[in-house]
Amino acid sequence: MNAVEDKDMSEFSDKVYEIVRRIPSGRVMTYGQIAALLGVPRAAREVGWALNSVPRGANVPCQRVVNRFGGLASGYGWGGQKAHKADLLPEGVEITDEFTVDLQKYQWFPDEKDLPDLQLSFIKREELDAKLQPSQEHLSPSGRRDRPKKKPDSPTLF
Repeated sequence: MNAVEDKDMSEFSDKVYEIVRRIPSGRVMTYGQIAALLGVPRAAREVGWALNSVPRGANVPCQRVVNRFGGLASGYGWGGQKAHKADLLPEGVEITDEFTVDLQKYQWFPDEKDLPDLQLSFIKREELDAKLQPSQEHLSPSGRRDRPKKKPDSPTLF
């Protein structure tokens, strides 16, 4: 099930575009950060869907949105990670050989004064980190998410 209902997706997308238009050149935000600002902290994927539908040349600087690790989008609408990198470099954003951005250096955290006309859930870096932490119930000792054990459809006979 989507975090954003289908009937609300158009309005959600419009709000995503408005936030992305205001990200300053040379700065980035994460998909999850935008979702949290919109009051739906688990809707990072829907933010990505909204941005993937933006036509090239529209006034929405999609290149300024990265994943929660600072990674560039392999599904970037206009040519994958290489195009994403090419669109960010002219803004002065440094990108590693692994196609990542240093979030400590480039991540933008707007507050009420930056977006005064939008009714958003403003959040500080520490609060965002806490909200976006995966639940601990399915983490292995290495910290990676394990899939829950699937019950067999029928009894297993040995």
